[in-house]
Amino acid sequence: MALSAEGVHAGYRKRAVLHDVSLGLGPGVHVLLGPNGAGKTTLFRVLAGVVAPTAGRVLITGRDPHRDPAAKRLIGVAAHRSALSPQLTVRGNLDYWARVLDLPAPLRRERLTEVMGTFHLEELADRPAGTLSRGQTQRVVLAKVLLSDPAVLLLDEPTTGMDPAATAELRTRLRALADEGRTVLASTHDMNEAQALADDVTLLKSGRIVGRGTPAELRARMVGSAVRLRIRARLDPAEALRRLGHEPLPGRDGAVLVDVADESETETLIAELARQDIGLREVAVAGNALEDVFLHLKDQRQERL
Repeated sequence: MALSAEGVHAGYRKRAVLHDVSLGLGPGVHVLLGPNGAGKTTLFRVLAGVVAPTAGRVLITGRDPHRDPAAKRLIGVAAHRSALSPQLTVRGNLDYWARVLDLPAPLRRERLTEVMGTFHLEELADRPAGTLSRGQTQRVVLAKVLLSDPAVLLLDEPTTGMDPAATAELRTRLRALADEGRTVLASTHDMNEAQALADDVTLLKSGRIVGRGTPAELRARMVGSAVRLRIRARLDPAEALRRLGHEPLPGRDGAVLVDVADESETETLIAELARQDIGLREVAVAGNALEDVFLHLKDQRQERL
C-alpha cells in the first residue's frame, strides 16, 4: 500500500479526535467522507506528518513521515486554503515552494517547467495569484502539490467554490494522476462529486472508520439497499410493486421510488412490471447513493446527541 495508517489515535491536548484508525490505500482516487467534526482534517494532518499520533503509525510507501522527515516529500498536501501568496505571480509562488522543498536549482527549474506544462499554466505564469479564478487557483495548487513528485496526494475539499466546468476539469486531472500510479485521497462535501470521483469511499464518524467500499456497497450495507429507482408508468405501478414484495415511496411528477438490492434485481423488477402491462415510461436511478449514506451518518450522530 502506498499509504497506510495502523491503529492511529490522535488529538489535541487532552481531547481525543481519532480512535484506532486503520486504513490502507493503493493507487487510485479515494474519497474521505464524514459529517463536520468527524475528524477528517485531523486525519489529513496525521497522514501528512504534521500532527503526531498518540498511538499507532503512518507509513508512506513503507516509510514513517513522523520519524523520517525525508518521507514527507513523498506526500503532496493541498489544504482547504490555497497557501499561495496573492502578491506573487504564479511562477513566483511555485518557485517559492520549490525552494521550501529544498529542491536543487537544476531540479527546481525542471520541476517548475514540468508542473506548469502539466496544468497548462504557461499563460498564467506572470499573473499575480490573487487575480486568479477559483479554478485557476486550484490548478496552481495542484501544480504546487506535485513539485516534489509525490506518490501520495492529500486534498482537503479540492472542489469547494469551483464552477461545474472547473470541477469537471479537476476531476479529469485527478483521474489522470491516479492512472499514473499515484494515490489520491480527497475529502469533499459534494456528494455528486464524491460519487463521480471515487474508486472507493472511506466513512469517518466521530473519529472512527465506520465503513469503506464503493458508493453502492456502502448504501447497501448502511441503508439497506444498493440502488433506489425512480419509476414512472402509464398506470400507477405502486400496487404491482407491492405484489412483487416492494414498498414504493411517493416521488415527484407522479413517479414512485423503490429500493432494490442490485442490478440483477433491477432487471427482474423491470421485466415483471413489463409483463403486468402497466406501461413503463421511465426507470432511472434516483438520487445519489453517497448522499443517502451521508444523511444516514448524520441521523445516527444526531440520535446520540
